[in-house]
Amino acid sequence: MTRSRKRMFYAITAALLSLALLAGCGGAGGSGSGDKKITVGSKDFTENIVLGELVAQLVEGNTDITVVRKLNLGGTSVNFDGLKNGDLDMYADYDGTGYGVHLQHTDPITDPTKVYDQVKKEFEEKWQITWSKPFGFNNTYALAMPRKIAEQHNIVTYSDLAKVSDQFVFGTTNEFMGREADGYNPLVKEYGFKFKDAKTMQTGLRYKAIENGDIQVMDAYATDGKLKEFDMKLLVDDKNFFPPYNAAMLVRMDTVKKYPELMEAIDKLAGKLTDEKMQELNYLVDVKGEDVQKVAKDFLTKEGLIK
Repeated sequence: MTRSRKRMFYAITAALLSLALLAGCGGAGGSGSGDKKITVGSKDFTENIVLGELVAQLVEGNTDITVVRKLNLGGTSVNFDGLKNGDLDMYADYDGTGYGVHLQHTDPITDPTKVYDQVKKEFEEKWQITWSKPFGFNNTYALAMPRKIAEQHNIVTYSDLAKVSDQFVFGTTNEFMGREADGYNPLVKEYGFKFKDAKTMQTGLRYKAIENGDIQVMDAYATDGKLKEFDMKLLVDDKNFFPPYNAAMLVRMDTVKKYPELMEAIDKLAGKLTDEKMQELNYLVDVKGEDVQKVAKDFLTKEGLIK
């Protein structure tokens, strides 16, 4: 091959490579599905990871937006900072956390609608971050006891428990024992509990203590998957002592403006997750060891939210 022919060959090859790269990447700001991309984060516990995966699959199944997952990222502050600085476009949080942690309100509000409306309004004004419609479950603190014992004593509500509380030992964590607004001491004062004893221990040891009979009542999260494993009964907070912690998606408003179809896809999950359904999904992952992606896909398919 002569020198001139070599130059022509290399020039043609370079041109073809450039065209291939352009075709594969697309132009910035174009309308193709490859150009639409969001990043979904999550906190570092099962329920939040499941919620992140549920929404990621919802968006993928109902739009042409590509979803980058950064699940199991860290705690509340890590995700919220990522949302504010643009590293994340959205992640799941709880309006009670928004009210007390991010906005640092201390006045108790037990009406879930009022909490959600106030948090949504203030987040949009202060940080240009909005909330999706609530998913339908309330992952608040709750009191739980073995179903057999609760039924034996006809205990359904906290007030029922108060009448016979001197027969039981309460098990809790140092965090719940020390919470000033919604922890052990104000709870006891509100309901007039007179437990035989109150023992503090690590979170994971409480179920073992229940199993061994060392404690009979414990604080728990309403959607904890282990409640099902140990056949625990959640009691009814009949005086609405605990504030609501309704789950929803926190989303950057500039992302919503860029992709108007996004919120419509996310809001397909609105009201679809009851406490019982969320508890079941947590149970499948935490106790049964099922894959998060499979659990999310099975739920969304069963609910008719994706095909």
